[in-house]
Amino acid sequence: VAGSERCRRARTAWEVSESEPEAEPEPRSSGAAPEGSPPAAAAVRPKRRRAAGRAEALRRERRRKDREELGKREAAAAAAWRLLRPERCLRLLEVCVDPGFLEDPGSDIWIKALSSLECKHSFEPQAIPCSITWRRNMPSVPSAPDDCMVKTEEEKEVLVLLEPADFLKRLYSLTQVIQPDLNQVLPLASLEGSSTKSYSLAVVGLDAYRCDLLGTDGEQQGWEAQVVLQLWGNIGVQFLDTWQEFGEHVSALTKAIARRPYKSQLEMQLSFCTAGVSGRGLRVEKDGTGLWQVWKRQIQQFNRVSPATAAAIAEAYPSPRLLVQAYEECSTEDEKLLLLSNIPVKSDFSGKDHRVGPDLSRRIYLFMVSTNPDLILDLTV
Repeated sequence: VAGSERCRRARTAWEVSESEPEAEPEPRSSGAAPEGSPPAAAAVRPKRRRAAGRAEALRRERRRKDREELGKREAAAAAAWRLLRPERCLRLLEVCVDPGFLEDPGSDIWIKALSSLECKHSFEPQAIPCSITWRRNMPSVPSAPDDCMVKTEEEKEVLVLLEPADFLKRLYSLTQVIQPDLNQVLPLASLEGSSTKSYSLAVVGLDAYRCDLLGTDGEQQGWEAQVVLQLWGNIGVQFLDTWQEFGEHVSALTKAIARRPYKSQLEMQLSFCTAGVSGRGLRVEKDGTGLWQVWKRQIQQFNRVSPATAAAIAEAYPSPRLLVQAYEECSTEDEKLLLLSNIPVKSDFSGKDHRVGPDLSRRIYLFMVSTNPDLILDLTV
């Protein structure tokens, strides 16, 4: 009986299971991972890789724009440099002459010499009567495309003309005291910005005047005046016999002032010496050609850096400024240290490409940002 009852129950359960529809599985919760699948964190890895790729693309685009901007600035600087060349620099200068010069009968002679120069001249009242100043229409590198390319600058030189009688009248007080009062010759203390100016004096016809009035003592007094003015006031004195000589002096001084920015630029463009025979440097042309080679050679001076590695870094960051900007864009110190490590390098000899590597990347970063002059970059030393 027990066995037949179990059979009947089993048959009833079988019939019910076949007649009822199969229930659908309950949906899994969002937090549960399917069986046999990787952890949920792996699902976001592609998103992180895509975000990192977009960030790298933005950095490349920013570097490209920086290179274009740098190229525009270098082109503008080259144009400004061409204007400063000796054959063109006089055109940028203007000689400002006090109208008091026109009262002297000999002024026509030296003004004619001034007019022969390729520069402008104008007659404007000056802070010191009978003085000459200079101003320059200086080309400047624009910070924006709409910026003005020319700005006017006042030069520091001031040339003052003194009559022989006036000069000798002021001379006595300079040579009779231990510490001369230069205001007896030039009233400089009351002038605005006098400390930034460089004054010089010109006296025309002093020899003829002293022979008529002072005899042989005039030469000794003139020499003493020169010494006192030079030592105590850094003021040079030029004694001239004729107005023609005065015109030649003004012309020579004008040319020297006009060429000063060009000479200053030449002094700043020092050749970059590298290891080799006679310490031979790299030539940089006036338009900036060769600066990239200088930057590449500077990178090559690090220990264990081949020309191919230096070229790869210089191609990725064509100037030190672009490299510093890239460091500033990094968010962490580790990112800055490893910024250059993945730059590919084409081998010169083995034919097998490699990368810059973390060690050189670290050394270059420390070299670019460190303020410690005694810092040892190479850990193997």
